[in-house]
Amino acid sequence: MVVRLFVSYQHDVPPSLKGGFMNRVSYKANELPSLSAEQEANLQRLAMLSDDDIDLSDMPEVTDWSGATRGSVVADDPMVDASIVSPSIIARFQDKAKKTGGNYQDMINDALEEYLLDH
Repeated sequence: MVVRLFVSYQHDVPPSLKGGFMNRVSYKANELPSLSAEQEANLQRLAMLSDDDIDLSDMPEVTDWSGATRGSVVADDPMVDASIVSPSIIARFQDKAKKTGGNYQDMINDALEEYLLDH
C-alpha cells in the first residue's frame, strides 16, 4: 500500500505568493518516517483541545457547497491530460475495482507509485 501525503493547497492564490506549487511525497505504509519529539508533542496538545479552542480564523468554514463537484480534479499540469493508458489496462483495473469496491484510478496510481518506488 502506498500512502500519499500532500502539503496544503491554497486555492486561487498565485504560486508566487504561496511559496510554489503543491509538493507530493509518497511512502510505503511500512516505511513512514517517525515523528519528531516536537511533532509528537504538537499532536498531543492538539488532541487535548476542544473544537472551540482551535483557531480557524485563517480558514473560514465553507457553508455553500452548491457549486461543488464530487470527485472533480482539474489538472494544472498539461502532461496529465496528455497521459495515455491502454484501454485494456483501464478495463482490467475497472474490473478489479468493481470486485473490490475500490477506485480504479487510485489503483492505477498506486500500482505506478509502487513500481517506481521499487525500481
